Amino acid sequence: MRKILIVILSVIIAFPAVSQNIITNSGTDLSYFVTHTREDLISKLVALPCGINNNDPVNVILAKLDVYLKNFQPSPQYSDDKFAKAANIQALKSVMEGGYGIGSVLVNQKGEIIYEAHNSQIQKHRSDLHAEMTLLTNFENSRMSKKYIDVYIYKPGLTVFSSAEPCPMCFVRISITGSDTKYCTPGPEDGMVSRVDYLPSYWKDLALKRNVNLGNCSPEMQKIAHLLFYSYLLDNRGPQY
Repeated sequence: MRKILIVILSVIIAFPAVSQNIITNSGTDLSYFVTHTREDLISKLVALPCGINNNDPVNVILAKLDVYLKNFQPSPQYSDDKFAKAANIQALKSVMEGGYGIGSVLVNQKGEIIYEAHNSQIQKHRSDLHAEMTLLTNFENSRMSKKYIDVYIYKPGLTVFSSAEPCPMCFVRISITGSDTKYCTPGPEDGMVSRVDYLPSYWKDLALKRNVNLGNCSPEMQKIAHLLFYSYLLDNRGPQY
C-alpha cells in the first residue's frame, strides 16, 4: 500500500512539470519558477536588469522594479508582453500597498485592456480578494459590463490575463464567466491551470470550453511575475498558518 501511495504522489508532483514543459515558450528553465526562501528571492531579484543590489531595503527594491516596469518596452516577438506588463504593474501596486504580488487585467476582442485589478486580501482583510476575483467582481459591478455580459456569462472575446497562474478558486470563477484564461508565469505551485485534470469532470469540461493558455511572454516579464508573487518573502507578510 505504501508503494502505491508513493507512485500516486510521484505522478501528482510530476504532472504540473510535464504540463508546463509543453506550454512554456520563453526558454527559461522551469526550475527558476520555484522560490522558497528570501535568500533565493533576493538572488533572483539581483539578477534582473533592474539594478537591484543585495543590500537594498524593500522600498528601494520595489522602487527599482517600478521604474523598470514603467520603462519596459514590449517586443513584437512576445505578443502578450503588453498584457504581462500591465498585470505586473498591478501586482507591484499590491506589493507597494502591503499586499500579495498578483495582478490581473481584462482584455477585449480588439486586444484592448478594459479593466485592471490586483490582489487585496491583506489590504482589505478579505480572503476572497485574489487579483482575478477582484477584477471580475469590480468589472461586473461597473457600467461598462452591460456591453460585455449576458446575465453573468461573458460574451465571446474576453480574456482574463493574470501575472500568475490562477489558483483553483480563481480558475473556476473565470471558467464560470466563460472568459478565456491567460497568464504570464508558469506556476506558482498552487496554480490550477496545469492541474486541470484534477478538477471534477463538469468543471474541467467547462474550463476547457474556452482557451486556457500560458501567454506568449518574454523571460523578463515571466521572471518578474514570478518574483512578485513570492515578494511576501521579503518581509514575511501575511497570516502565519
